[in-house]
Amino acid sequence: MSAILDQDAPTGRAAVGGAAGVVATAPVARVGGGLTVAGGTTSVPVHALARRATAAMDVRIDLFVYAAPPMPIELLVAVGGAIASFLSGLLGVGGGIVLTPYLLYAPPLVGSAALPVKIVTGLTIVQAISGSVIGSFRHHRYGNVSLRLVRVMGPTGAAASLAGAFLSAYAPDRLLVGIFAVFALVAAVALLLPQRGPAQPVDDLHLNVPVAIAISVVIGFFGGMVGIAAIAFIIAALIYVLRVPTRVAIGSSLAIGMFAAFAALIGKAATAQVDPPLALIVLGAALVSSPIGAAVSQRTRPGLLLQLLAVVVFLSGIRMAWQAVTGV
Repeated sequence: MSAILDQDAPTGRAAVGGAAGVVATAPVARVGGGLTVAGGTTSVPVHALARRATAAMDVRIDLFVYAAPPMPIELLVAVGGAIASFLSGLLGVGGGIVLTPYLLYAPPLVGSAALPVKIVTGLTIVQAISGSVIGSFRHHRYGNVSLRLVRVMGPTGAAASLAGAFLSAYAPDRLLVGIFAVFALVAAVALLLPQRGPAQPVDDLHLNVPVAIAISVVIGFFGGMVGIAAIAFIIAALIYVLRVPTRVAIGSSLAIGMFAAFAALIGKAATAQVDPPLALIVLGAALVSSPIGAAVSQRTRPGLLLQLLAVVVFLSGIRMAWQAVTGV
């Protein structure tokens, strides 16, 4: 049972109700510090009325606060997917590094429920597939994809990514966030180093195959665990370890990531880490945004691309490192 008393209005109605709604009401008028109920002759102070009602009928006084409804999670995911896919086409695989912290921290800020970490990594995998497929074809048309790099690093990265995706189902959330943060911070530092990649044609690349395979296995494994966003580290590895030109590193990393992303999606889906409706939303956003990002990348200097990617990766890494350490 509940009693709702309007103490601020000079006149109103006193109501006694229960779980099914209001069952009785009576006109009231406020007199000094009390309420006079119609048909009665005694003015009773409000606090005394409430105390007596509570003792007799277990009545409470309810205060109703009207708040704006939370933003639908579907809309938040669509916005995040569009932003991430644009950056994926613009900067290589950097879009996923934006999507992961966005999906973790944006929903609570607008009143929506927080998404589980493992579901977030599953959505990041979906974004990586859509963004990498569209972006890699665009970059291949622009001559920025080394097919030799893709043949060497794609299959090995996919096998490692599948193993990482299966293992992630049993890993604590804070461990996944911590792994993501370490890779993000290392990649950000590497991307701020002076460019060393030679400006040679795609077909003339000299590739150290064992090193390339080792890079794809390590990054593919952790990419499968925390979402293919960890593959952003491969851009720095291609430039500073394998000495691949900047634009070729960006375009080839998308194609290499495509192999790893498909394998990781299989592992994530098999372990219930993918939300199908939200995954379709991310896919639709990528179909629109990723081609735009790839087109814009052709009108931007490579040095500026790397600086922008480094800032995004660094800020994301700092925030997620804080969560991994403190749990907040």
